[in-house]
Amino acid sequence: MVIRETKPVIFLLTFPLQGHLNPNFQLANILCKRGFSITVIHTEFNAPNASNFPHFTFVSIPDGLSESEASNPDVIELLHDLNSKCVAPFGDCLKKLLSQEPTAACVIVDALW
Repeated sequence: MVIRETKPVIFLLTFPLQGHLNPNFQLANILCKRGFSITVIHTEFNAPNASNFPHFTFVSIPDGLSESEASNPDVIELLHDLNSKCVAPFGDCLKKLLSQEPTAACVIVDALW
């Protein structure tokens, strides 16, 4: 009988702008190389390309942004809109993932959330 060792899982929620996505994915790659499994929780807005990171699991949460909110050039307003509209979806998603994943090690959340 082959016994599979389950890797501890790290859940990563990063703010969906390039200046946040890139460093968080660099951190996730380092953690993956250290033996962790990575689950990325992301918004529909500016969703990362999962094919660039085939070794990660991706879970999308609804962000509730209208087209005008998503295209708003004011980053502060975008931050406010995402923060207010993603609280419940993120909480629901995290509860579900934690109930399904017995080896959850930690949650890494971008400072802007």
